[in-house]
Amino acid sequence: MKFTNATGAGALCAGLALAATSVHAETLTVGAHLPASTDAGLEIETISVDTLSGSKGAQLAFELKDALQKARAQNETWFEVVAIGATSVDAVIQGSAGIESSVIELEPKGERKCAKKDEDKKCIRYKTTYYDCSRTEVSFYPDIEIIGRDGAILYAARDEISRSKEVCADTGSPPSISEMSESLVSGFAWRVRTALAPRFLEREYRILERRKGLEKADRKAFKQAVKLTKSDQDAACDAFKSLEASNPQHVSVLFNVAICHERNGEFALSLETLQRALAVEPQKLMALESVDRVDGWMRAEDQLAARVEILNRRYADVDGAGEVTEETALADGG
Repeated sequence: MKFTNATGAGALCAGLALAATSVHAETLTVGAHLPASTDAGLEIETISVDTLSGSKGAQLAFELKDALQKARAQNETWFEVVAIGATSVDAVIQGSAGIESSVIELEPKGERKCAKKDEDKKCIRYKTTYYDCSRTEVSFYPDIEIIGRDGAILYAARDEISRSKEVCADTGSPPSISEMSESLVSGFAWRVRTALAPRFLEREYRILERRKGLEKADRKAFKQAVKLTKSDQDAACDAFKSLEASNPQHVSVLFNVAICHERNGEFALSLETLQRALAVEPQKLMALESVDRVDGWMRAEDQLAARVEILNRRYADVDGAGEVTEETALADGG
């Protein structure tokens, strides 16, 4: 059997839009996969969550199952979460999870207010009101291992995660320990999910709008391209790219063209264009941040390609004939 790699610009058209930009800045939309923080999940198609010990073991097991069942890449589920004891399982999560909490009484807070004013509206008597204050502390202790078919530890995470909140009677009630602990448990489960599988992200990224150094006609074209980002980003990118040949060292042109390549899934081209911008202005922070971001997209692409190859070999070993696509493989795995 053979897989065909279906990554690229088409795979970038789906996902959840997340806005993280300045209200006034012009932006371009980029959608791509963030890499898993480890390669541990690349070979895992089916996974089980064993009974986890500890006061929060049951809740963590539930959150892990939920997070892993929802893990998706390229519009396909990544894992099939099966019951413990199933006949064919690639990995099993084992471990424990405990919680500790406390409410510590703090010094009361005094608030001094005017109790009486004279005819000139000057305060002549003050009253101090005291409010009880407390600090609620919650510490979560997860300790898990993911064990592969051969008994090897594929991934392990052991931590102490703490949160605290101070409140006084005049500003509200003490926080719910239950809600604080639930947040810590679900946050850790999400951390495990992001360690094991890539995830799709779509976000708006700022372009550069500085036109200094462009000839008059190019300044006008650049300004129009910036304006087009609000209504037709493809046309905006075409306009930016048309300025590159005559302005091969203009940082704003190069940076915006790099984002255009990035939004099309042309990560190698994007990185090369960013490097040319940095050759002109080595400390350009937005370009440096973009290099890190594009490196991440490329790492995710490598992981997705590796997943294809792994599943291709696995299906070839099992079936010995036929052909499936990457989408079919990921669907079969989740």
